[in-house]
Amino acid sequence: MNGLGLATPSCGPAAHTAGRVSWPNARDAARSKWLPYAEGGTAHSHRLFCLPFAGGGASSFMGLRRNAPAWLDVQPVQLPGRENRTAEPALRSVDEVVSRLVEALRPWLDRPFGLLGYSLGARVARALILQLRREDLPLPHILFLAAHRAPNAPSRRPPLHMLPSDAFWARLAAYSGTPAEVLANQELRDLLEPMLRADFEMAEGNMPVAAPLPCPVVAFAGTEDPFAGPQDMAGWALETRGDFELVTVEGAHFFLRTNARCFMDHVFSRAALRLLPHAVAA
Repeated sequence: MNGLGLATPSCGPAAHTAGRVSWPNARDAARSKWLPYAEGGTAHSHRLFCLPFAGGGASSFMGLRRNAPAWLDVQPVQLPGRENRTAEPALRSVDEVVSRLVEALRPWLDRPFGLLGYSLGARVARALILQLRREDLPLPHILFLAAHRAPNAPSRRPPLHMLPSDAFWARLAAYSGTPAEVLANQELRDLLEPMLRADFEMAEGNMPVAAPLPCPVVAFAGTEDPFAGPQDMAGWALETRGDFELVTVEGAHFFLRTNARCFMDHVFSRAALRLLPHAVAA
């Protein structure tokens, strides 16, 4: 369930007014941390917000962003504790992530949008929709969930966020999601371990029972994923009042990387089917 994005994304060009840089206010600056690639005045008619796996950063979705159709604004979400937010402490609670993320997303819910949650991101996406519904805010027209078992499916791996450091890293290495340069570098491991433990603490918690989601769900399962295979993903059908589709992708847990083109094609085709019929809000 883990993978590390170590690139530092840009935060978009600074705005200029009358020859001077117009610095954002504190609230805008806080929002830009969560959406590091967001820029004002986008010409895209629709949006797709992407939530990363444990240890992952916004850069994990750059393939989706670069290859997106012209009408779709792919916006990767950056959680604290990684990439350009390394100096911030990682959050340990899905509820805390969601409460802060809702505030960051408010200005960006002005047009039809979808959500994509990968592994840990699937948990966050589910909780985010529930919070948007509670606050009577706009809801996504489609939810993509990848590589995370349904709430009613048993976990297929023992928890690791409380393991001693050596055992913790040995387990991560076995998941084949951590770059070799990180595993071989004690300084990097010491830097990243608190963030990874926090992410796995969120990933290994219980998912509360909730009323079915109001939007269609497309669930992606790797054919060789030992943690969230097709049988584990099928239960998401019970979590929505909308249509449900289970899509299998050749690969293990990180088919986002190993079979990227296939995954992207599936996402874009289904996003077009669900998002394009909806006009941009006036």
